[in-house]
Amino acid sequence: MDLTIKVWNPDLYSMNYGSLVVSIGYRGKGLGFVSLSRGHVRPRGASYVDATPELDGVEVMSDVFLLLEDLARGSIPFDTVTEVRGLLGLSIFRLPLKGVD
Repeated sequence: MDLTIKVWNPDLYSMNYGSLVVSIGYRGKGLGFVSLSRGHVRPRGASYVDATPELDGVEVMSDVFLLLEDLARGSIPFDTVTEVRGLLGLSIFRLPLKGVD
């Protein structure tokens, strides 16, 4: 399974990240994560990154009925938690950036 991750920067400053980790879950259960290293996002811009998730013992059979219901509705509600570490660019200054969403 491959994913395309959108890294969006709503700020007025550029963002250089050294690491980005996205944890993925479905209905409160952790499925796995995607880990990215080194990237740049311009001010008020977005960057798209292709990634392959590392899955942690996914149990599909226990949630197969819920998954089929979600597919019938037209969307699957995945949960994500993102951790970013990097620098914000302010002209000649570089400010450390660490955040979790």
